[in-house]
Amino acid sequence: MSRSTEKTAASLPTASGVLCRLAAEHAAQAGIRIAPLLRKADLPLSLTNDESLRVTSKSQIVFLDLVANALQDPLLGFHLARDMDMRELAPLYYLMASSSKLGDALDNAARYSAVVNEAVRVSVARSAATFSIDYEYVGIERHLDRHQIVFWITYTLRAARALTNRALTPTYVGFVHQSEADNSEMERYFECPLKFGVPRDRISFDPQITELHFLTEDLFLNRFMVAYCNHASVQRARSENPIRTRVENAIVPRLSEGTASVGAVASDLGLSIRTLSRKLAAEGLTFSTILDELRFDLALQYLRNYELSISQIAWLLGYTEISSFVHAFQRWAGKSPTDARRSIRHS
Repeated sequence: MSRSTEKTAASLPTASGVLCRLAAEHAAQAGIRIAPLLRKADLPLSLTNDESLRVTSKSQIVFLDLVANALQDPLLGFHLARDMDMRELAPLYYLMASSSKLGDALDNAARYSAVVNEAVRVSVARSAATFSIDYEYVGIERHLDRHQIVFWITYTLRAARALTNRALTPTYVGFVHQSEADNSEMERYFECPLKFGVPRDRISFDPQITELHFLTEDLFLNRFMVAYCNHASVQRARSENPIRTRVENAIVPRLSEGTASVGAVASDLGLSIRTLSRKLAAEGLTFSTILDELRFDLALQYLRNYELSISQIAWLLGYTEISSFVHAFQRWAGKSPTDARRSIRHS
């Protein structure tokens, strides 16, 4: 099944490539040949020794998956964020570290996240009860990713702990994607339960942490970094998500709930059903086609996780009966989910 619309590389959001270089170094240390993986991800071979090269966020996601599979490390994003030198994420690290207090640092990180990755839009929300950092994917389908978002949330917690010199514990950590591994190692690090398959990628804290001051505060450096990041973010300014991507990102968290209807998704996007349908029609799309193709993409992804049964996959995709999923998959792929899984296992 082919997508009715494809983005050109020039229109895709880009990233600084830090995660690619970290993953490549990690794989090389384990004796993995990097060149074939770079080629599969459409990345230049010079990426590992040219820090000026930016990459498409989509290629970065693909490369991280390839490295994780080669290393048999389903927690690659977590391990990279936990073990890296935090300064590798310059200029964002220096912008945060030179801030006066944690709340300022996280505000700055949210405002200028596009400097590091245009596909990840970060926002903060404060209330009397909680302080939350949310991550939204822009210009790219959220369901494609696992390791990149885990990296971002882990790095946020690690930086908050390091810069305040406090053993901070989140009150909540949630990921849009479904869990595909034993996450006990991550839970020990975060020191709280991790939620998967939730509507929003989010990490939350007690609101009092925002007032914690940094020993690394440097007002002159911070002023310079704000100016630098402001200029860089203007250069990297991008348009809103394409309508297809917005619809897909709204559908995914609703699938397992069985609520992925055109009315519910339109409401999530702040649109009427008629307006959404009109916007989709202008792109040659329909809601039912997007839902169908997205389910196929996710089905192939879930079939690679051998711990998920066919019935569990059917439920994750929003089917109330296994037979409905099997018939749909037969229509998509010309074979049953069981046969497809067998082919994947032997490929």
